[in-house]
Amino acid sequence: MPGISQALRKLVEVLDGVRVPHMLIGGYALPAYGRIRATLDVDVAIAASFSEVVKLHKSLTERGFQLSSSPQRDAPLFVLTDLENKVEIEVWTKPDGIVFDEELLHRRIRVRPFDDDFEMFAIGPEDFIVNKLARKDRGVQDEQDVISVLKRRKGRLDYDYLTRRAKHAEVHGLLHTLMAKVE
Repeated sequence: MPGISQALRKLVEVLDGVRVPHMLIGGYALPAYGRIRATLDVDVAIAASFSEVVKLHKSLTERGFQLSSSPQRDAPLFVLTDLENKVEIEVWTKPDGIVFDEELLHRRIRVRPFDDDFEMFAIGPEDFIVNKLARKDRGVQDEQDVISVLKRRKGRLDYDYLTRRAKHAEVHGLLHTLMAKVE
């Protein structure tokens, strides 16, 4: 994991340097709220407009990252490769079910994804659930991830916020079904 940790550390330094809000999402964020499981991809969400992404490209290139292609206006993500550490990171500008607003950014938490001295923001548990359920390619693994968070965080989730965000993402029915499985 040292390569992934170093790549994320560099990415966070760049994002902090240009003041782009960010958070770890996906399988590397899961242990903060649910089960620990193996994952092969690293996902980071950023709150950046297309013009900010274009400007960010230069800073990322200067730090040794390579973008898989030029930023596309309507693309929900772009892929970075840290050439030094040989790590690929999916950077989401439009993660499924996520609304970048002050409330979401306030709910992020600080995590140490690799148990070293490196900290970064991770998506809050309620938004993690909505993001997993809203995925266009949602699978059994995503639903199992959500169930693990619902079990582990039972009684400690903000259910009003979760319900509101799930309704907005049009996954409230699925959320209700999974919550019934946990009860």
